[in-house]
Amino acid sequence: MKILFFGAGVINTLYAWALSEAGNDVSLYVRAEKETAWENGIKLDILSERFGRKKYVKGVFKPKVVTAFQPTDGYELIIESVKHYQTKEILPLIAKNAGNALVLFFNNNWDGLAFIKQHLPITQYVLGMPRAGGSIKDGVLDGAITKDVMLGNSICGKAAPENVIRIANENLQKIAKMFEEAGIKPIFQENMEHWYWAHLASTVPWIAGSAKVRGFLPFAKNRKAISEALKAGKECVEIVKARGVDVTRVQDLQLFLAPVWFSAFMTQLFIGGEVSMKISTGHGAYAPAELQKIYYDLVATGKQFSVPTPILDSYKTYVDDMSKIANE
Repeated sequence: MKILFFGAGVINTLYAWALSEAGNDVSLYVRAEKETAWENGIKLDILSERFGRKKYVKGVFKPKVVTAFQPTDGYELIIESVKHYQTKEILPLIAKNAGNALVLFFNNNWDGLAFIKQHLPITQYVLGMPRAGGSIKDGVLDGAITKDVMLGNSICGKAAPENVIRIANENLQKIAKMFEEAGIKPIFQENMEHWYWAHLASTVPWIAGSAKVRGFLPFAKNRKAISEALKAGKECVEIVKARGVDVTRVQDLQLFLAPVWFSAFMTQLFIGGEVSMKISTGHGAYAPAELQKIYYDLVATGKQFSVPTPILDSYKTYVDDMSKIANE
C-alpha cells in the first residue's frame, strides 16, 4: 500500500518503520525546514512486540520524505498522528490534497468528530489510536511499539444509511488487514469517539501523579502517589459519564471503578513494565505541553458539566510546572 504519514514525530516514525517492514511504500510529510534533518534517516533504539515477540531493534531507518503532496500523488492511505489539539489545524490541508486516499486519524480526540465531517465524507476515514511511544533526541528514536492497535469505523455506532455503514466497515477491515500483515493486532471499538474520550480521561491521573512527584519513573515506584492518582481517576470517570460514555464497557477505565487498594497494586505491576516505561517516560520528556493540554481539557469539561473535581484541581500547580520538569 502507498502510505503518507502526515508528520514525522515519534508515533508516525515508529509505524512508518513497522509498515515499511511489511512491504508498504511509506513516505513522511515534513515541513520544508525539517527535510535536511532526514537526509541520513533516524537511528532506532526501540522495543518491538510485533508478531507477539519481544525484539530489540537498533539500526537506521531512512524513509522517503516529502514536503508537499497533492491529489494526483496516488496515496492509498494518509495516516495523521499529531498532538490531539492540532488535528483541527492540519485537517483542511489533508482534505484538500487527499484525493481518493483513505485517512486514518491516529491520535487522541477530545473535541468529538463533527469537525472532521466538515472536511471529509464519513466514508473516507477510519479512527484509530496507537499503542506505542517514546522520544526523539539527538537523532535517536528511543521508544516502543506494542503488539496491538485500537481501531474503529467512522460511524461510531450511530444510525447511518446501510451503504454508508458497509463502506465504513470495508474501510476499517482494509486498515485492520494492513496492521495484521505488519504483526500488529487490531482491537476493535464499536464507538471510537467514546473510546477516545475514555482513554484520554484514563491518562490524566498518571499525568497529574507524575507531575506531582516530578517524573513518571518516581511515580511508578510510589504506591502512595499511585493511590492518590487513582482517586483523581474516579473524578475523571464521572466527567466522561457526563459526556454519555458507558464507562462499564471501556477497559481503560476499569481500574478506576475498582477499590483503590486493589487498583494501586495492579497499576504498579503494569506501569513498571519495560514497554510502559519506555512509552510513558519518553512522552513526558518529549511532549509535556501535550500532556498539560490533556489535563486542562479534561478539567475544563468537568467544570462545563458541573462535575466536582477537588482532587484533580489539587494537581494543577504541579501540572503547570511540567515543562520545567522536562527540561531538568
